[in-house]
Amino acid sequence: MPDYSSSLQQFQNIYLTLHIATICLSYIAFFVASVAAVLYLIQDNLLKNKQVGIALNRLPNLFFLDKLNYRAIGSGFPILTLSIIIGFIWAKHIRGASWSYNPREVYSLVLWLMYALILHVRLSSKLRGTKVAQLSLVAFCLVIFTLFSTCR
Repeated sequence: MPDYSSSLQQFQNIYLTLHIATICLSYIAFFVASVAAVLYLIQDNLLKNKQVGIALNRLPNLFFLDKLNYRAIGSGFPILTLSIIIGFIWAKHIRGASWSYNPREVYSLVLWLMYALILHVRLSSKLRGTKVAQLSLVAFCLVIFTLFSTCR
């Protein structure tokens, strides 16, 4: 008779590994977006205050930083979406329910909504630059909050 408990355990381990890997990939993409946002805000501030110097010459231009921020969020968001879907499937097999209102799930949903809002604002209202960079930093603070508040 085949051992189904071992295959179920293997299934659960694969989903958990995929879930954690996709979370890490999305957080790395969001980190890149936040670095681009910080550099954008620094560069923008230097230009507005007409402070030409070594830092200004070494930083990438605003267009590049804005595009990098958008592309990093644009690549991290579907990976985060996949991670949440995998987490739902994994939770369904572990607990029998895919949603249990625990803080990890709620914070992940809020984080997903925040990045969805950034992408929506960027695409629909053609909002770029400083506002998107600031939203990106707020969202990354939420990433950090989500990461540390749900660690056990």
